Amino acid sequence: MTPFGAAVALSLALTAQELGGTQPNELILPPSPSSSCNCHDDFNAQRVIRPAQSYRATMMALSARDPLFRAAFIAAREDRPELSELCLRCHAPAGWLNGRSEGDLSELIVDDLEGVTCDVCHRMQAADPPLVGNGQYTISPRTAKRSRRGVETGGGHMVIQTPYVASADSCAICHSLFNPQEIGHDADANEFPAAYYEQRTYEEWLDSDFSKAGGQTCIDCHMATVRGDAVEGGDVYDDLKVHGFVGGNRFAIDAVSILDRGVFSPSGNELRAIRQWVDDSLRSAASLEITAPQDPSIVLGVGESTIIGVKLTNLTGHKLPSGYPEGRRVYLEVALAMDGAEKTFVSGRWDQSTGDLVADPQLRAYDTAHGRVVNGVGRREHSLILMNQIIWDTRLPPRGFMPHPSRVDMAPAGRDYGEGPYRHWDETTYEIVAPEVTTVTTGTVTVRAMYQATDGETVRYLLMRARGTEEGNDLERVWEALGHSPPQEMARVSLPITVRPREVVVTDAGSSDAGTRVRAAEGGCACATSSGDGAAWLVLLLPFGWAYRRRR
Repeated sequence: MTPFGAAVALSLALTAQELGGTQPNELILPPSPSSSCNCHDDFNAQRVIRPAQSYRATMMALSARDPLFRAAFIAAREDRPELSELCLRCHAPAGWLNGRSEGDLSELIVDDLEGVTCDVCHRMQAADPPLVGNGQYTISPRTAKRSRRGVETGGGHMVIQTPYVASADSCAICHSLFNPQEIGHDADANEFPAAYYEQRTYEEWLDSDFSKAGGQTCIDCHMATVRGDAVEGGDVYDDLKVHGFVGGNRFAIDAVSILDRGVFSPSGNELRAIRQWVDDSLRSAASLEITAPQDPSIVLGVGESTIIGVKLTNLTGHKLPSGYPEGRRVYLEVALAMDGAEKTFVSGRWDQSTGDLVADPQLRAYDTAHGRVVNGVGRREHSLILMNQIIWDTRLPPRGFMPHPSRVDMAPAGRDYGEGPYRHWDETTYEIVAPEVTTVTTGTVTVRAMYQATDGETVRYLLMRARGTEEGNDLERVWEALGHSPPQEMARVSLPITVRPREVVVTDAGSSDAGTRVRAAEGGCACATSSGDGAAWLVLLLPFGWAYRRRR
C-alpha cells in the first residue's frame, strides 16, 4: 500500500454510526410509517396517482422486504457485522433511527419493514456541509412535512416549502454507496485515490449533461407528472408528481407480492400500475438501431453470411444499467427466425433453467463486475461488504459523461467508449449465417436490448450464504416461482432476410469432363448440359447406331 493509500485507509476506518447525519435515538419523534399517511391514499382503479398509493409498490417502499436484499444482508452480517448497519441506513431507515439495526433482521418491527417511509424523505433537510451517500440523511426534529410547495392541505399537518425534497441532492443520500473501511482498486489491483464505491448513480448523473443547466433531475425521469390532487378535497395541480418511483427491477416487486401480499391493497391496482410503469421506464431508457447493411433486405445462399451493425444508445441520466452491481445487466439478443422454423439464437441466449446468460463469441453485455484485492492480488467477489475492486465496467455512460478528477473509479473499464466525455452509445457487429433451406425462404433477424435485474450466479451465491435461514428460503421460493427472473425487453429492431437453397449439382460419372453437371431447377426437371464435345448426346445416340448396323 502506498503512503497515500495508508493515510486514506486510516481516515476511512469508520463504523456505520461514525458516518454523518442523524444518529440512532437522536430524535424524540422519529419518522412515522407510511401506513399512517391515509389522507394521501386512494383506491381508484383508473388512476393510481395519489402519493401514498402510487408509492406503496415501489422499490423504495419495499426496500426492507426485498428478498434479494435480505439474503445479501445475511452475507454482510457474517462477513462484517460492524458494517452491516450500513445496509439498514438506506433499506430500513426507521429501524436505524430507532436503534434497531445492530443485530440481525429480526430486530426490525413491522413499521420498519415499510422501507423508506414518506416521513423520512419529507422530513429530510440539507446538511451543511452537504453529505452524500450511505444514508447520511439529516432528519428534522420537527414533524412538519417538507415539500416543494408550502401549501396547507386542510389542517392534517404543517407543510414547509423547500426545493431540497425534489432535488437530486436528496436522492444522493442513498444512491451513492461506499465502504468506509476499504480503498478502491482498478482491474490491475492498483489503488484509486478514494474509498471503494459499490454504487455511484448520483455521481453518474452529476458528471453528465443531465446535471447541467436545462438538464433533468432524478424526479424528471422517475416521477410522472399528472393533473390531480394529493389529498381528498385538496387543491388540484397541473404538475402533481406521482410517487411511483420506478427503475427496471420487476423481480423484487413481484417477489414481495408473493411473499407478503398483504402489503398491497386488496384490488392490487398499485401492483398493476407499477408493473406497467417499470415496463414504460425500460422502454424509455435506450434506443436501438440497425446501422448496416444500408440495404434493409438481405438475400443469402445457404451457408453464406453477412454482417449486420447495431447501435445501442443510453437515454438515461446515469449509466445503463445503474445501481446494484451483482447480476444486473443490459445485453443484446440477436435471433434468426425463418418462416416455418423455430427461432435460433445468433447471440445473447438466456437459459431459463439456470437464470444465466449463455456466453458466446459475439455476446455484447453492459454490466460491471467487482472483486476484492488482498495483498496486491485481486479476485472476483460477490459479497458487497468485502468488495474493493472494479474488475470491469462496460455499462453505457450517460450523455456528456466526464468523471470529475476525484472520481477516476467511474471511468469505463474493459470497453472503449472514446476519450472523455465518453460516448453514450455503443456500436457492434454480428455475423449472420444463412441456415439450411430446401426452397427459397424468408425470415427475420431481430435484435433486442434486454434488461436483466438479477442472474442465476448471484442468486446461487446468496442461497449458499443464506442456506437454512428464513431469508434464504424466501429467496429460493420466489426465484423458482418467478421462473428465474426472465430478462425484460427494452427495445427491438428487425430486418428481413431471404435464403436461397443450395444448387444441386450432379456430375456425369461416365465422362472425363468434370464440368458436366445437372442442375435441378425448382419446379422443373433435371436437364443435362455439356461444356465439351457433345459426349452426352453421343451416349444417347449409340443404341440407334447399333440398330442401323443390324438392318444393313
